Amino acid sequence: MSTALHLSAEMAHAAEGFDKLFSPVRSRDPDVVEFRKVLTLLGKLAESLEREVQIYRLSEAGRLGREVIEQLASEAAASFVLNSEGNVIRPDFGRKS
Repeated sequence: MSTALHLSAEMAHAAEGFDKLFSPVRSRDPDVVEFRKVLTLLGKLAESLEREVQIYRLSEAGRLGREVIEQLASEAAASFVLNSEGNVIRPDFGRKS
């Protein structure tokens, strides 16, 4: 079973790996700090985009499900035969009249 790649997770992994490339002294360099911030921000943006796509997919699946249910309900309703006499069905709850 293969695991799905997620951009946000890969960005977080890249940010962690980026820190290992520099010595502690070099890692405090303003350019390195700024690039680390950019990587972190890109990871958060990727996570937000992944959530948005997931929400869109769920809403699309719900819309398709509603269409199928409506079609099945229409087919079931079309199969009912309506009595033109206008009969009224009175429920019998076990009372004796």
